[in-house]
Amino acid sequence: MKRNLFYLLPLLLLALVASCAKNSGIPATVIAPSGTFNGKFRLLTKNSIGAYDTLKDSIILKMTSDYHFKVLADTTKIHAGSHGTFAYDGNYIQFNDSTFSSVGPYPKKHLAGVYQYIYDGLNFKMLRATSATNPDTVGRYDLVKTAN
Repeated sequence: MKRNLFYLLPLLLLALVASCAKNSGIPATVIAPSGTFNGKFRLLTKNSIGAYDTLKDSIILKMTSDYHFKVLADTTKIHAGSHGTFAYDGNYIQFNDSTFSSVGPYPKKHLAGVYQYIYDGLNFKMLRATSATNPDTVGRYDLVKTAN
């Protein structure tokens, strides 16, 4: 009996330490993406030899605290100017573009759909495969906050 208790003692000690671990109870703060962001949009497409071709465009993204956005871009290139609403949760952000139609063709890229994102209060980066049928094409936004 003493022998079994000797082997059980380290497990009981580990359970005691784990149950006494300090939990601050404070959830992680999610910084709301709002303000004016300036930067680059990159469209990366995997070509037939496995390398990526990159198209670049400069854009300005304005996001308000009431969950509206507006994209200002040189609309003669690859990204369309647009506006609409957005929602976020800390890992993903979804844009509902009012100028985007779900039926193609799509001559220019729109800020529409769900993106993975990182925002630290200054740098705002978003990434999304353009469609489930063509995961070798990725849209990437590298933006920096320039104004509130």
